[in-house]
Amino acid sequence: MADPLWTIDATLKHQGFTLERPMATYRGQILAHGKPATVEIDIPDVRFVTPPTVRLVDGSALPVPELAHLMTNGHICYVGEGGLPLDLYNPGGSVLRVLAEASATLERSFSGGAKADFEQELSAYWKGSSIYCAIARVKVPAIVQAEMILLDGIRTPVLVAKGAWAHCRPQSRVPTIVLAFATQLQHTTTFPLGSLAAVLDYIAAQPNPPNGWREAVLAATASSRPVFLAAPNAIIGWTPQFPPSLELIRSAKAGFRPAFFRKMVDKQTQELGLDRMTGTETDLRFCVERNLVGEPTLIGKKIAIVGCGTIGSNLAKMLVQAGAGCDHPLWLYDTDRLSPGNLGRHLLGFSDLGKPKADAVADYLHGFHPDVQIEPKGIDASQDWAALETCDLVIDATGDPNVASALNDLWLKSDRTGDQLALLHCWVFGNGIASQTFLNLKDADLACYRCLRTGFDGQWRYSPLKDANSPLRMAPARCGEAGYIPFAVDAPVAAASLALRTALDWAGGKPGLRLRTVVLNHTEGREAMKWVSPTRFDQCVACGG
Repeated sequence: MADPLWTIDATLKHQGFTLERPMATYRGQILAHGKPATVEIDIPDVRFVTPPTVRLVDGSALPVPELAHLMTNGHICYVGEGGLPLDLYNPGGSVLRVLAEASATLERSFSGGAKADFEQELSAYWKGSSIYCAIARVKVPAIVQAEMILLDGIRTPVLVAKGAWAHCRPQSRVPTIVLAFATQLQHTTTFPLGSLAAVLDYIAAQPNPPNGWREAVLAATASSRPVFLAAPNAIIGWTPQFPPSLELIRSAKAGFRPAFFRKMVDKQTQELGLDRMTGTETDLRFCVERNLVGEPTLIGKKIAIVGCGTIGSNLAKMLVQAGAGCDHPLWLYDTDRLSPGNLGRHLLGFSDLGKPKADAVADYLHGFHPDVQIEPKGIDASQDWAALETCDLVIDATGDPNVASALNDLWLKSDRTGDQLALLHCWVFGNGIASQTFLNLKDADLACYRCLRTGFDGQWRYSPLKDANSPLRMAPARCGEAGYIPFAVDAPVAAASLALRTALDWAGGKPGLRLRTVVLNHTEGREAMKWVSPTRFDQCVACGG
């Protein structure tokens, strides 16, 4: 393979580019709809792990007053959401592809296309210091009383609703005003804004700003409070920078009437500057919906997990990432404490040893995202059926046939139908050979949990084992510790993943096949294990067959 730098040099010079600065910064022209634009391309890495940068030097020949995707330093933002694959074995072709993408990016500003692109990237043009925003989007414009808080171990401030996240014990709370818009902030030629006067004009030009917005902004400014505009396409904010005349009044030892200072602020909005901040959506609903666009979520579902062991702990986190605990508490049932023997497979770690599993998993999930609503219950779930019966979905993650049978029996006797209360079992089969889930919706002809075996100690009707009579390997009991079934952590994580997929299918109204199997050990497990919806067992003592 030829020297990549030599290939890049020859390729660019063939395109009319000249070496501007060593090692690899070149200047030349690209065309946007036939109009020339002078650019510089810098190639810092011939393997393209760090992509080349393209900077617009002269775009005066382009017939548009404003160009989108152009940063304040002149760099063209040519890489889209999915990145741009560049072939390290074809360095010349790769730099030409970069220039082609830069040209296409400039062309998107033609024929009025810049406005929509500007509006999608308002935050990038605002260029403020970063904060996180954990205030959910609104359906109607509103003025939200909020706070900027600082959490231990996180350097970036978080914007939350007033009084929220009290359980986090933040180091500080700074009162803040948020003007929440239900529709996108629109781009104007004055953006980005340089003064409070420009901000007020910008807000006035927006469709449907919240009622009372101007007074709220001026009052917050007079109190030196931050203000944010939060919309589906951008979260931008600022703290006021007072001109010397106002700063002198504000910092005077003698007191002054707030109403007087408020009037002074109103008179000097043109001189009042902005210390900019840019927010990134961080609320739990956004984090869930970002990866499930158009797909069902578990937001608002009333879900209970029975068992916070190796399956249940991993499943609890997955459920939260899919929306459980958002708009309704996620219940966690377990009566056990975390022991050293659990650490090889459990979500929790050494610092949680000796703690009740339900409480420790709840604490972990609060640390994962403070928005999540979790209720740990250190009681026997079968003794709390009156509460469980009010859920939308009960998940048996114990892997214990005694618990599974008890919940199955209570569920079968419940007056609630399958579309009102679903029961989902998940377990590891044998020594981690396979993972299975079973969803029961009280279908007339389909099996209940007890129907899956020919008897309580009988054979599994849908065993994933090649040899259904192969013995289960047990680890010997030690003093103070019961015997247990050894297997690696992949099996319970697979069971949790399978349970999550089943729950999402159920939430989307398409529960699909009810008994699902993933074989992990193909030496001892069956190669082809199809998903099925088992029919009732005619000798089932639970549902009557």
